[in-house]
Amino acid sequence: MSAAIGLLLGLLVLSYVGSILVSGRTIRGFGLPSGAEYLLLGFVLGPRVLGVVSSAELDAFSPLLIVGSAWLALVAGLGYTQVGRRRVRFGRALSGVLLAFLVGSLVALSVFVALGFWGRPPELDRMLLSGAAGAVSSATTRHAVRWVVERHGAKGELSDAIADYARASVFAPAVALVVLFAGSPGGVQSSLSFIERVAVTFVVGVVLGLVAALLLGREFRRDESWGILLGTSLLGMGIAARLSLSAVATTFFVGLTVALVSPHRSDLKTMAAPTEKPVMLPIAVLAGASVHPAASPYALVLVVAGLFGRIVAELVRGTVLGWFSPSARRAGPLLGLGMVSTGVFSLATAVALELRLPPALGASVLTYATASLLVGELLGPLLLRRALMRAGEIIPGETQTPPPPSVDPSRTRSPEAQ
Repeated sequence: MSAAIGLLLGLLVLSYVGSILVSGRTIRGFGLPSGAEYLLLGFVLGPRVLGVVSSAELDAFSPLLIVGSAWLALVAGLGYTQVGRRRVRFGRALSGVLLAFLVGSLVALSVFVALGFWGRPPELDRMLLSGAAGAVSSATTRHAVRWVVERHGAKGELSDAIADYARASVFAPAVALVVLFAGSPGGVQSSLSFIERVAVTFVVGVVLGLVAALLLGREFRRDESWGILLGTSLLGMGIAARLSLSAVATTFFVGLTVALVSPHRSDLKTMAAPTEKPVMLPIAVLAGASVHPAASPYALVLVVAGLFGRIVAELVRGTVLGWFSPSARRAGPLLGLGMVSTGVFSLATAVALELRLPPALGASVLTYATASLLVGELLGPLLLRRALMRAGEIIPGETQTPPPPSVDPSRTRSPEAQ
């Protein structure tokens, strides 16, 4: 019990540190864009290395992983329609979603074929592993794009377009989670069919989002808004848990619905976005501690086939973008590889699948997600910088003024709300 209390206090301190990192008291963008350092910290502290965090404590904190991952999905949904202080263009959002599905499908196909030669799990497990690998790989973290743009002063149509694509890409893993949870055998038994479980997930998320938007009303009140967001998100998590659905997907669609229909979307994003890093840090540490390569019989196949499929898919994405955009054509297929970084939403997806799928499958997916995140951390920002240099939107040696922060935590309300 004392060890669990110590772990809880440590996670609270980490969350407090995270709240400082997103405030104006530190250098903007401090830390790696995907949060890989906290995953590695968790792995080192976990039962496989130092043993500071035991397996029993990880089991005790699994509800925290679920709630934290679902909250990260809610924040992603609330900010879905905006990048910084501008709206995401519909055409770019649609392109970002379609390209994310393309990447996820190619990764899933690569893993599915590879599992037919190595590992050879039962057919349902093979489909679940392939779908999970595609879900984890389909999104591009917007933080990696922001990291490159702000540090190197990138400006231009392509930089804005990539940011929009990355913001929109989280829709693909959210939909994949709906399907995977509906088709997986874990969780509480339900009389609902596969199609009904898929439909109920979307309906619950959309209906609760509409209820939240209605309760928010016409006038923005910050304190009341917190209560409404917390209440509707917790209700969504509870319904999802009761029906063995995905809490992450449900809360994402709650947030997305609010962002689409509420006139206070900018205020809500400004209010909720600073909570992302404080929640992400302890979730990343617990997720890293949960990585168990020895209990992941399919991890090697997933890592090799999944990363190969991701690289091929990103080259295809870069080529497709070059067909429609002159600036993307100048950047070449390298642009696609610059979008290989995964991040917060991919981590939340992997955590949800690790807790839902059978132990061998869940451990394999989390191990693959960790490897994918680390590879993306090494390659993504570097290759994206080079692609934007080719496109002429980053000029080496030229002093440029970075864009303003995407969220100003000190601003409690927008001018319209005051």
